[in-house]
Amino acid sequence: MKRWMLLLVAVLSLTACPKNIPPPDNALQTPAELRGAIDARFDGIETARFKDVVVDYFGDGERVKVRQLILVAKPSMLRVQTRIPGTDEILSLLVSDGETFAMHRRDTNEYVTGASTPENIARLLPVDLSATDVTRVMLGGAPWDRFDGTGAEPEMSWDRKRGKYAYSVATREGGRLTMWVRPTDYAVEQVREFDAKDKVVYRYETDKWKAIENNVLPEWRRFVWPRRNLDFSMLVGETQLNVELPQLLFELPPPAGSQIITID
Repeated sequence: MKRWMLLLVAVLSLTACPKNIPPPDNALQTPAELRGAIDARFDGIETARFKDVVVDYFGDGERVKVRQLILVAKPSMLRVQTRIPGTDEILSLLVSDGETFAMHRRDTNEYVTGASTPENIARLLPVDLSATDVTRVMLGGAPWDRFDGTGAEPEMSWDRKRGKYAYSVATREGGRLTMWVRPTDYAVEQVREFDAKDKVVYRYETDKWKAIENNVLPEWRRFVWPRRNLDFSMLVGETQLNVELPQLLFELPPPAGSQIITID
């Protein structure tokens, strides 16, 4: 009995030991090298169509599930169509060229237009990202606008517990913004923003990475803001790369009779 107890204690101590994964032999050394490796992942992708996107939205005690079609064209073209559940009828439509955005809600016949800011993009995609960053993230890349917007110099380290690169910048509020990157293919698996007390105030993560036309992209993405009680996830049914997307798909003139609302 005593011997079994000693064996159990040994097993538990082994499982409780933190991981200590060494960096690869050819590990990158600078933040600039890591940034270049992340961006090089989708150098050959210019456009993408994300079909049958199932969006789960949790916020203020409510859950909403809708289906979307998302089109992106580098560097900052974005089109998001939201369908009425159970039908092919479009409920709302948002387009952006990176500078300006326009959105039409068919239920209220409101046409909203203005600057393509993260706040305005969030009217349909609550991801707190610029149109350019949405394009990057949908292609499996990094939200560089969010990182560059801090104005801080980036730092890079090797996270031995995760076995991944950690790319970080200090935030203006005294916290930090960090993303973890796989060393095998430089895919961005997770982004977290911490406040000055080291509490998570924003989280983005990916999963279900799948090979698509000689590229590897995530099928699942999740965005969480604990303080806002907001949890937003996207599961992509099908991804098509380098499809022809005419410019008119990213243009949206005011529909006849719509109420035009201009915002900053």
